[in-house]
Amino acid sequence: MTKDYENDGRDPGTEAVLDDIIDLEEYAKRGERLPLAKGYRIKINGTVYVVHDPKPTGREVLTLAGLLPVENYTLRVKAAGSKPEKVGLDDKVDLRQPGVEKFKALPRDQTEG
Repeated sequence: MTKDYENDGRDPGTEAVLDDIIDLEEYAKRGERLPLAKGYRIKINGTVYVVHDPKPTGREVLTLAGLLPVENYTLRVKAAGSKPEKVGLDDKVDLRQPGVEKFKALPRDQTEG
């Protein structure tokens, strides 16, 4: 079952957009919600990438990491204090949700659908 990371039920209100690229893991460790920014530094399988959309899909994350074809991989998102959760190819992950730390992608084995 995939957790809905896209909507945490809060009204984001009006926020200033930072000119910087900010580090997802740094904010997760502090338990803070990421501000709007020009880019977000994320880790996928330990390698750092920059994404500009604060709500990328699983497909976009895998593509960014060069893990193609994306259908051959299972993506999981790790949030602080919880177990990694599966992200579907068309599921959006709200990077600004407090606690979202990093991604792990594993090749699907031949028995997975």
